[in-house]
This record gives sequence, structure tokens and C-alpha cells, in this order.
Amino acid sequence: MVISMLSAQSKYALRALIYLSENKKDGYIRVTQIADETKLPGPYLSKLIKILTEKQILISKRGKNGGTKINPDRPPITFYDICEAIEDPLIKQECVLFKKPCDKNNPCPFHSDFSSTKEKLLSFLRNKELS
Repeated sequence: MVISMLSAQSKYALRALIYLSENKKDGYIRVTQIADETKLPGPYLSKLIKILTEKQILISKRGKNGGTKINPDRPPITFYDICEAIEDPLIKQECVLFKKPCDKNNPCPFHSDFSSTKEKLLSFLRNKELS
């Protein structure tokens, strides 16, 4: 259920990072290989890889033996870290109905019913490590 509530960007990023995690012994992996193996669109995946590299979740290397891999100098990566880097609406204080700020001071009609569920979802994402 949690995963189904995430944006397509977050789902793609999670799929790519899970693939990288499962294949980390291979060193740097080309984005085209990740796209082929995960059935993700290459150009879109390239944009996500760039974002995740800027957020220091991944590191990239150009050239013949280049590609991308999980940053080994980073503490364990959680699903929350990935969603936060991608700026998933579920992570932000954004209303799930109206795509605008929503919190206890500025609630939407759905806020009181959904806020406890959202906290459980965020807790799951914070506690689910990539490895």
C-alpha cells in the first residue's frame, strides 16, 4: 500500500536503487543497463540518477568504465531518504487531494482522517533500509 501511494518518480528511483543495491559488487553500472534490467525509461532514469547523485545518494563516474553506484560513504539509505531526494509529495507537507500546503494549521477536509495514516506511512519509509 505504501509504495502505491508514492509518485512514479519515487517508484522508479526505488526500483533503480534496489537494482544497484542487489548488484553493488559489480561496481559502477551504466544507466542503460539499469534501465534495461528494471524496464525503466532510460532518459527519465538518467534525470533521476542525476538528482540522486546531486543529493549524494549515488556517485557517478564518466568514461569507459563509468556508470553509477550507491555512495559507499553514506549511512544506510532509507526509502524515506530516496523519496525526500526525489521530493515525493507524500514526504512534503502537501495535501494529497489538492497539491497545496496542508497541515494542522491549514487543514484540508481530508487532513484529520489521513494524518495518522500518513504518519504510519512515513514511519515505514524511515525504517525501511535499502539494503
